[in-house]
Amino acid sequence: MIGVAFDGTGFGDDGAIWGGELFVGSATKGLERCGHLRYAMLPGGDAAARMPLQALAGFFVDELELAMNVGKRLSLPERFFTALKMVEKRLRTFPTTSVGRLFDAAAALLGFTGAISFEGQAAIWLEHLARTAPLEKVYPFPWDGKELDYRPLLKEMVEDRLNGKDAAVIARAFHRSVAEGVFSSVRSLGAAYGIDTVVLSGGVFQNSLLLADLKELFLKSDMHVWIGEGVPSNDGGISLGQAALVAVAQSTY
Repeated sequence: MIGVAFDGTGFGDDGAIWGGELFVGSATKGLERCGHLRYAMLPGGDAAARMPLQALAGFFVDELELAMNVGKRLSLPERFFTALKMVEKRLRTFPTTSVGRLFDAAAALLGFTGAISFEGQAAIWLEHLARTAPLEKVYPFPWDGKELDYRPLLKEMVEDRLNGKDAAVIARAFHRSVAEGVFSSVRSLGAAYGIDTVVLSGGVFQNSLLLADLKELFLKSDMHVWIGEGVPSNDGGISLGQAALVAVAQSTY
């Protein structure tokens, strides 16, 4: 199967903070990481998970001049500019592929500029905002065979935000764009490896709007999609996966 693991924080094999990974394989034969979200930066590490503004700064790692302009025109709080300086100087910053933090960054860009008071709050806010608007456009979220590149997506969101487009419309487009990126990458890997089954898991897939968009897209394909139902797709399902791996390991002895 192809496994899409989108969440907030996981420690990766390369020492980075993972959370936007695509795997190919099985519990019995092992999994190979075959793709991921393009690396961004997390200024302040775990603090960026509590402050969406810091996550937003980290996704501007390749566009610091644009980020300064955005911050000034949107009158973002000083914390954003401090985080940008940390990114520029690589001071207490950590590489990440976290899609959870990408959702936080989008929320901050569209108005969620305070600290979160519970896990997933900014992403939940973003989903509710998106549900109040129609789907008017899709932003580019290209897959190059190895990476999902968030930079074109972020740039067009910024352009719409600065031009005064309704934040809810942008939020709705963001959700669909993420779904289109997932669909494109999974279809590509499916063709390359001869696989027609995909499993979507991780806390990001608790977002029912994102799942609805994905279901609509996959219905037009020959891919079989598995999602968490009896077992939660977020951290509540980790123990079942651990138990499955132990069971497989024991069966080989």
